[in-house]
Amino acid sequence: MNKNIVILGAGYAGIEAAKDLNKRFRNNPDVQITLIDQNPYHTLLTELHEVAGNRVSSSGLKVSLSKVFDDTKVKLVQDKIIDIDPKTQQLSSDNNEYNYDYLVLGVGSEPTYFKIPGMEENCFTLWSLEDAKKINSHVRRMFSLASTEADLEKRQELLTFIIGGGGFTGIEMAGELAEWVEELCEKYEIPREETSIKVIEARDEILAVLSKKRVAKAEQYLSETLEVELLTRSTITNVEKNKIIINDDNVSFKGKKEIKSNTLIWTGGVKANSFVKKLGLEINHRDRLVVNEYLQTSIQNIYAIGDNASILWKEGRELPQLVESALQTGQCAAHNIYADITDEELKKFNANLHGVMVSIGSNYAVAELKPIPSITIPLVGFLAMMTKHFVNMHYLFGVNGFSLIWEYIEHQFGEVKGGIGMLVRHFSKKSGTFWLAFLRVFLGVRFLIEGIHKLQEGWLFGSDEHLISGASSMLWSEGTPELYITFAKTFIEPNQVLFQKIMVLTEIGVGLSLIFGCLTIIGALVAMTLSANFIIGGLGSDAGIWEPVWLFLISVAMLSNAGKAFGIDYYLLPWIFNLSKKPAKYL
Repeated sequence: MNKNIVILGAGYAGIEAAKDLNKRFRNNPDVQITLIDQNPYHTLLTELHEVAGNRVSSSGLKVSLSKVFDDTKVKLVQDKIIDIDPKTQQLSSDNNEYNYDYLVLGVGSEPTYFKIPGMEENCFTLWSLEDAKKINSHVRRMFSLASTEADLEKRQELLTFIIGGGGFTGIEMAGELAEWVEELCEKYEIPREETSIKVIEARDEILAVLSKKRVAKAEQYLSETLEVELLTRSTITNVEKNKIIINDDNVSFKGKKEIKSNTLIWTGGVKANSFVKKLGLEINHRDRLVVNEYLQTSIQNIYAIGDNASILWKEGRELPQLVESALQTGQCAAHNIYADITDEELKKFNANLHGVMVSIGSNYAVAELKPIPSITIPLVGFLAMMTKHFVNMHYLFGVNGFSLIWEYIEHQFGEVKGGIGMLVRHFSKKSGTFWLAFLRVFLGVRFLIEGIHKLQEGWLFGSDEHLISGASSMLWSEGTPELYITFAKTFIEPNQVLFQKIMVLTEIGVGLSLIFGCLTIIGALVAMTLSANFIIGGLGSDAGIWEPVWLFLISVAMLSNAGKAFGIDYYLLPWIFNLSKKPAKYL
């Protein structure tokens, strides 16, 4: 019997569920998998502050769904669902209807304003790409107006920026904005001391999920380096067009305080998407769907994942709304749908979170990693920032491989001043690979001739106990590092006959690979390994190492798809990548 699985929402959890279901049902023609989203792209929501703060363009946060699912059986539908009827198991948009046997809800979250008067009408939010672009445009406008404003009070109002909420989103937004303000001050010739960035947080401290030591580091960097004012134990009670009223509960000043500002970025509350309230399913006080231990809602063939699911975690607390928790809910729901269809045992959801990290601008972060539950690894500064980048790249690799990683590197570092930015910009330059064909053939001929020469000397077909004269002298020399000598004595020297046979076949294989441009990248990597081996083994010898050095450098150049010009790779690589492909199609 055919089964139709529909996933609503292409967020972190939705994509993970779709990819996991595809792996499980890829070869099952009776199961259809449909992913519905109103956009043709997946948005990296955790990086929205980078667009709002002008570090990256909006394109840097978009991941094409067609690229993600172009080798899967997942059917993509770009549509906005406005209603779901659990009785008929049907989803509806303005123009279409979609049937389902299993439904996975991953439509994400939206801001909640806690009924604060004037908040919704007068604040900016940071929950979508459009929100981030609006903030970016508004901040530019404030500086432009301030640069021509003669009234000092009005000018201060224009240059005061308020972030409501000291959680992850609020602190990341504050850090990004503080760095951008430096550039805007220079551009519009405004003294930095005329600007003001304030974070308003109702709790005693910011970043409540981190330990006090990491919070202290974050507060120090924000206050001393970025000149951000932190107003903790303060709640926003009223918002007007150019004024925020707060209730300050600090010892030094208690009572109401008025802050003149045209900019309030609200990050202080989140609830599940209001769409889920219409479904008649059981929800909690934050409009999140109540689920059982298998992530099933009050209707068993409807699953809730990511921000839509209310999941009890440690000490009765709800599971935090993190990317890692979203991914794990997507995996669990996919497993349980598969188990239900195949009459296997359902799996209880068991979150296994590996820590949290928050960036504060482009050069600083604080993090607490938990490789295992009993161990916490604290990180601050540049190391924490690079760890955050690696985590992002790990996620992108899981979504669509190395292509997304390079796009991420270009967007994140392409505009950075200094060494790393310069390197990325240079590596991004395109060049005609056909010029490399000459070097490729030259390199291939060099390895092929060397391999044939060894073949003629009997390296391959000599007796199993016969070591060809001269082979042993290639292992190391006087200048070879001790570590390499130890390795050679342990693994190579006792098996030299075997290694001399492997050497012949490898050199001939590399030569043919490069000459004909067939799997050139693999051939180049092997050529690099052989050349590096000759360089290290020949250090300090009279024979010199310049030839293997040049061979190594030429081999590096071959990594840029040199086989696609006048080579078999021009035809072979597309065939490999499209092998068994089932292109994603939008309805």
